[in-house]
Amino acid sequence: MDGQTMFSSEQIPYGKFAKLGISEEKLRSMPESLRNTLMNGKVSPLIQTQIQTENGKVIGLPLKLQMVRDQAGAILLMAYPIRKTIANDMKMNSAELERISRGEVIQKEINENGIRIKKYVQLDRETKSLMQKNITKVGLAEKLREMEKINDIELGQNQKQAALDGKPIELSIGESKVSVGVDLREPQGFKVVNGDMKEWEKQQKMRYDIANEGFMGYVMTDENRWQYQQVVEKLSHQEKEEKQEYKRKESTIKLA
Repeated sequence: MDGQTMFSSEQIPYGKFAKLGISEEKLRSMPESLRNTLMNGKVSPLIQTQIQTENGKVIGLPLKLQMVRDQAGAILLMAYPIRKTIANDMKMNSAELERISRGEVIQKEINENGIRIKKYVQLDRETKSLMQKNITKVGLAEKLREMEKINDIELGQNQKQAALDGKPIELSIGESKVSVGVDLREPQGFKVVNGDMKEWEKQQKMRYDIANEGFMGYVMTDENRWQYQQVVEKLSHQEKEEKQEYKRKESTIKLA
């Protein structure tokens, strides 16, 4: 791996990035912070991509990207497009939709190729895309046992169950407070915050894209340089006729 990153340069699915108009050269010229985010399996800030439609026209589409591994270990490039409303492809009921809209992580059992699989589901508030991860791949129970052993603490059964359900919990380690919980923006699907629940909530509300009325993101300029600038003026901007030519899938995009 490159330094301490999760993926090495040799493992990058360059062909999948190329489908979004991001060549190997453009990847290598990314700002270090953006490149490291991708190389560590984290969800990126918005990136202005260039996608070719069926009629050959190229349109700009702001997406968040993340490299992940599937069950077989193959590397997938996940793309989270900006949506006006949540695409309920997971057939969540009204109560579940309300919970994820509030920023909660929920458990949802779905059918994948005839197999019932339980997943954690979390909403990316900026794009309104759903992030999901198999509960077994997060391995939260094992992580909690490891924390107990390392820090010589014992979690109560209610705390353990709350964490396994997807709720963040606050722990006292010596004289310090630590908050832990599921966060699918992290490569391992799990996050530890030094601080109490107020600090956890503060960090969860921190946005990559801080702008007054628009969304900020990375754009490749005509000079082949990446710039951090406004990529969408308003959410309704997504409804422009040009972007309607790109038929967005109702589920999160997986680039084959």
